[in-house]
Amino acid sequence: MSGTLYVVGTPIGNLEDITLRALRTLREVDLIAAEDTRRTSKLLAHYEIRRPLRSVREHNEATEAPRLVARLIAGESVALVSDAGTPAISDPGARLVRAARDAGVKVTPIPGPSAVATALSVSGLAADTYAFLGFPPASGVARDEWFERAANEQGLVVVFESPHRISRTLSDMSEYWSYRRISVCREMTKFNEELVEYTKLTSSIRERGEFTLVIGPSEAGARPQVADSELAIMFGRLTELAGFEPDVSAEITARYHALPVRVVRKAVKRARISAKQQNDTGT
Repeated sequence: MSGTLYVVGTPIGNLEDITLRALRTLREVDLIAAEDTRRTSKLLAHYEIRRPLRSVREHNEATEAPRLVARLIAGESVALVSDAGTPAISDPGARLVRAARDAGVKVTPIPGPSAVATALSVSGLAADTYAFLGFPPASGVARDEWFERAANEQGLVVVFESPHRISRTLSDMSEYWSYRRISVCREMTKFNEELVEYTKLTSSIRERGEFTLVIGPSEAGARPQVADSELAIMFGRLTELAGFEPDVSAEITARYHALPVRVVRKAVKRARISAKQQNDTGT
């Protein structure tokens, strides 16, 4: 008879945030598959749990999954844990779970802490529905495209970010989502826990620890839709007639229409390209 793969939620910070069932499971399994054995060892040592550990992380999950499934089929029980929270949610584990289920192995969830649910609970926003978008791409076209897609989400949005990119991501968000509330949750459940509402006037965020961002829904219920030509006309009047610098004109136009500044800049660029093409065709 095959064993069982237990998907175990572990604390996102405070080690006391673990269920009795999770502790019992970790004590009873034959093996614990951990994202980082060093971090999991600290949790196990805190509760005096001594079980064998196997590293299952992003870069080796493809090779480790078949080996663990073989052990499961042979009758061993395995607990899958990530560094924090619930495995397979912006963390490794999905490949192993899929392989186990495809092999007919029983997979049992052991619910526990979740950074997503924790951040939503203190956001002050009704979370009847929401979109979880994980981590934004680090750079390049993929990052721009990610923000464009994300900006089209009209409801509540939850995003993860790392400390070395948090300032840049918040700056980008303030342009794409200038008309929406952004709650920044840092180091949740830990000693240095912080929860702030981010605006362009907010003092700089401490770039340390783990971040979960909650972006409030669009107040109008839909992202404003304004023709490129209308935005370009207002932008042109501000720069050419009123004498404002382009950045200031873009900011004023964006605020007037309740749009992200980047939307205005791209609309003006498209309008200029379209006008040039029409002139070229006419000549």
